[in-house]
Amino acid sequence: MLSISDTDPRGARAVELVLANDWKTFLDYDGRVSYSVPSQRKAGRSYRATDNGCSCPDQQYRPWVACKHMLAVRVYELLQKTTLEYAF
Repeated sequence: MLSISDTDPRGARAVELVLANDWKTFLDYDGRVSYSVPSQRKAGRSYRATDNGCSCPDQQYRPWVACKHMLAVRVYELLQKTTLEYAF
C-alpha cells in the first residue's frame, strides 16, 4: 500500500509530477526500469529515479526519506499496475 501524506510537501509535488507526465522511461543494464523525472525548479534538468533511489540533491542529502521523484515513481507504477489489472 502506498501512502502520501498531505502534511509532507513531497507528496503533493510527487502527484504534480505524475500528472505532468513528462517522463522518459529507461531499461537499465540490470533489467530494472528507471525514469528521467524533470526538476520542478530548474528548467531542462531531470533526475534519474526508481522507486527506491534518485539522483536529485534532496535524496543525496536525506537518503533516509523518499524524495518527490521517488514518490512520483511509486505513484506512477502503482497506477500502471492498477490500470493493467483492470484492463484484463
